[in-house]
Amino acid sequence: MITVTEEAKALISTQDTPEGTVLRLDPISEEGRATGEVALGFTAGEPKEDDQVVEHEGEEVLRVARTVSEMLNGSTVDVVTEGDPSPDGSEGPRVGIGIKPPAAPETMTDDS
Repeated sequence: MITVTEEAKALISTQDTPEGTVLRLDPISEEGRATGEVALGFTAGEPKEDDQVVEHEGEEVLRVARTVSEMLNGSTVDVVTEGDPSPDGSEGPRVGIGIKPPAAPETMTDDS
């Protein structure tokens, strides 16, 4: 299962989808599946029974495809900020969504 932070849920909830569809996090390319490199994307699509459902303030905001949820099990979806505000303040940093892998378990040493 993937964890989605409250900040990410709030940002995701601002996205509109065509009537009868939901916002989905799906694989958009299967080319690198053998190497574990699969491109992901947010798309509007049909809900599927085995999706991971993400809610914000009681409303469904995102569906994560089962394959993505399993592949990224333990990862966290969060808001990321890139760049600095412009010197005159007319433009802020770019804000988007990023996926952080789960923390690696600590390695045992001889001193442990």
